[in-house]
Amino acid sequence: MTIRRLARRLLGAIVHNWPLKLAALVLASLLYVGLVATQDSSSLPGPLAVLAVNVPADTVITNALRPVDEVRYVAPADVGRLTAGDFRITVDLSSVPASGATTNVRVLVEATDPRVTVIEVRPRTISVILDKKVTVQVPVNVVAGTTPPGVDVGTTTYAPQKVSVTGASTAVKRVVSVRVDVALDPGGLDYDQEVQGTPVDASGAQVAGVELSPRTVHVTIPLYTNKQSRSVPVNPVLTGEPAQGFRVAGVDVAPLTVTLEGDADQLAKLTSADTAPVAIYGATRNVTQTVAFALPTGVAPLGVASVRVTVRIEAVTDTRTFSAGLRLDGRDPTLTYDLSVQSVLLTVYGSTADLDRLGSAAITVGLDVSGLGAGRHQVTVIPSLPSGVTVVTIDPSTVTINITAPAPSPSDALPSGALPSPSPSPS
Repeated sequence: MTIRRLARRLLGAIVHNWPLKLAALVLASLLYVGLVATQDSSSLPGPLAVLAVNVPADTVITNALRPVDEVRYVAPADVGRLTAGDFRITVDLSSVPASGATTNVRVLVEATDPRVTVIEVRPRTISVILDKKVTVQVPVNVVAGTTPPGVDVGTTTYAPQKVSVTGASTAVKRVVSVRVDVALDPGGLDYDQEVQGTPVDASGAQVAGVELSPRTVHVTIPLYTNKQSRSVPVNPVLTGEPAQGFRVAGVDVAPLTVTLEGDADQLAKLTSADTAPVAIYGATRNVTQTVAFALPTGVAPLGVASVRVTVRIEAVTDTRTFSAGLRLDGRDPTLTYDLSVQSVLLTVYGSTADLDRLGSAAITVGLDVSGLGAGRHQVTVIPSLPSGVTVVTIDPSTVTINITAPAPSPSDALPSGALPSPSPSPS
């Protein structure tokens, strides 16, 4: 009985005001048809490139981002056919962990025209592998090719000795060295080239996805067809000049001689082994550097790769004579001082720089007259000069000073209490 009553109520609700409800349904259908008539539902086929945005600092994407296969959209009929440049397809990596594991990230598509509505993208997510970006240094390993017949191979030198490897941590950890492959010239010509290195793992296989800095290694390998050795003195090469007022007093080098290896015709031309330049620009003290040799290609030192050079720097000294004025120290303002001379000559020894500074201003020397009374006195000249210079002679070394007191006034000559005599009146 209850079910039948509920059914009658439901039917009544459906048919209640049915003309009005029918009209609303017809109106909605007409509006939908009108909307569809004014819009163009289309699809843009792939492959469409995906751009990674908000990539965390010091991270690297280790996989190639899968392209989008299709973008479906709705646009007004007057928009025309759209291309890949009309959409911005991205994946946001701001919340992706840099763990080296695969993470599915949602694909975001935005149309550059606000009238275009994106209704679907396929696939909706793509896989991203994000890893930490690290840098380590690994040694360089030079691998020379087959030695030509009748040729002796000299000592291999290369720089740098280590190379920085940068990339995803999982890839960088596999790199144990940077291999540099060198092919020797069949004719026995010396090898002297920049060679690009290859990052390799413990098995010697190349490791992809990493960057090297620097990308090349300078390799030098002397090849000898008539190898000989010869000892020659080391010649330290200097570049630049010491500071003004200083000079090179001498150069010490250790070791003094070096044994060179090379072809006989090359060694015959060498009388010494030059070093790399030792810079002494503006030096005011000794300069000590350890430098390599600067030898012709094909000539190499044996047993030692560098030398220690010490350049001894000293001040340039001179002797000069200056005129110095006289200054009275400790004078009594009530006394009069008469000097036999008004200046003396100072002969001074020191570095040219100190002497130049000394002569750039007026020079005065002191005469100590404190405690001297009236009379004739011989006073010794007491020079006070800056440190770094030494007084050699003073001419004259003493000065005659005549000190006089002021004459007493008439009132000073009367006895105490006495009155002066009156002046005679005119007759």
